[in-house]
Amino acid sequence: MKSKLVLPFFVLLFSMHLSAQELTLKLSQHPNKEAVIVAVHGVRKDTLGTVQLDQNGIGTLSSKTKQPQTGLVNLTIIDKQYLSYDFVLSPTENPTLICDMEYVYAQNTKILNSTENDGLNRWFDIAAQYKQQIGLNQELSKLYKPEEPFLKKLETEKQRVEKLLQKLVDTINQSTLFAGKYMQFKLAQEEKLAKVWESNETKTIAKNFFTQIDFDALYGSSMWFAIINSCMEVYTKESLYFGTFGADVASNLKRIKNQQVYEDLIDAAISVTEKFSWIKDQDAIVAVIIKDNRVKNPTGKLEKIIQSYRLAIGKKSPDLTLTNSVGNSTTTTVLKTDALNSKYTLLLFYQSDCGHCETAIEELKVNYKDLVQKRIKIISIAGDTNQETFKTIASQFPWKDTYCDVNGMNGINFKNYAVLGTPTMYLLDSKGVILSKMATISEVLDFAKTQ
Repeated sequence: MKSKLVLPFFVLLFSMHLSAQELTLKLSQHPNKEAVIVAVHGVRKDTLGTVQLDQNGIGTLSSKTKQPQTGLVNLTIIDKQYLSYDFVLSPTENPTLICDMEYVYAQNTKILNSTENDGLNRWFDIAAQYKQQIGLNQELSKLYKPEEPFLKKLETEKQRVEKLLQKLVDTINQSTLFAGKYMQFKLAQEEKLAKVWESNETKTIAKNFFTQIDFDALYGSSMWFAIINSCMEVYTKESLYFGTFGADVASNLKRIKNQQVYEDLIDAAISVTEKFSWIKDQDAIVAVIIKDNRVKNPTGKLEKIIQSYRLAIGKKSPDLTLTNSVGNSTTTTVLKTDALNSKYTLLLFYQSDCGHCETAIEELKVNYKDLVQKRIKIISIAGDTNQETFKTIASQFPWKDTYCDVNGMNGINFKNYAVLGTPTMYLLDSKGVILSKMATISEVLDFAKTQ
């Protein structure tokens, strides 16, 4: 990409501006072509519009309805894949983009009537200049011995430039422009998050940043995934902040104004908790979702997550619907979980072709005798769609209670227990009351040690 902004960042603004918004394009080297304006919101790409250029390469994109999601966008020309240019499209501005060359990039392009583009380009250039000066200063300092007088002059110059950079940062932080938000995210990515794994101090800085992110603005920055992903190092099991991700996300959700951003952060955060098996963090997030009641009709994954949360510890577990196939005959019975005839029961939901499931099952096999001694019964339910595959794998289990209705993850038991991923485990007491929802066999073994 040849844009001065280097990376295709798309930044979201939210506005109640209702008047018509116009973007005029004057691209003299692209007559009779179609120009496409695209923005990225979260992890999605949204086409804001297509502009038909006339014989002089002039065209207008007009929006006469409220446009709540605009910001930094990308210009491309159909059939000109090499052309890609980023610029700001604000709901309060009617800019004109002018370029008389075939390649559209910062050095040969003008954007008139846009305070946003003026500010962003100016701040970007100045920040890059200061950082380059500091970098060159540091490299030059390595060439001099500590006692040499010129080294002191270099240190003085470095301090001067650092003060100028800090002054620029202060100006950016105080700005109400979108350009200020963009620069804040960019600087944070380079400075606060780049070395987050190095120490507790850098993790604390990153955690403080995460809890103060303006997600309404981040949503369209194209840094949505990068910023969130970089912050995850703060919450790993080795970190002193392990177990606080859910609470921090819950706090952020309460500050978000835009409903789509609210729901997309939920989706991103839940994906993280599933990836790392952070069940307690997921529960903290779901508790806020239910309390806020902003998601009126949850569907898909979120619906299952909410259902799973409501399968709370201390509540009676759903009865199991068991399917048995013999030849062409299929019978269905209901196994009541308050009549399992065991002190404890571990319900294991798995899939035969799941690598994590295979690891968990092998650990259960190794520790099966110890679990039996602790009066823990195992019932495994497969989310398979092939009966023969299920039978082949299940025949290797040392426990006898193995079931599968060959409906995959859509099976009735998977639905009743809101199983989103495998393996998923529930520990029940003798009355079928849920004692714990577990993600790893180590949690099962830790429980067994207390019995």
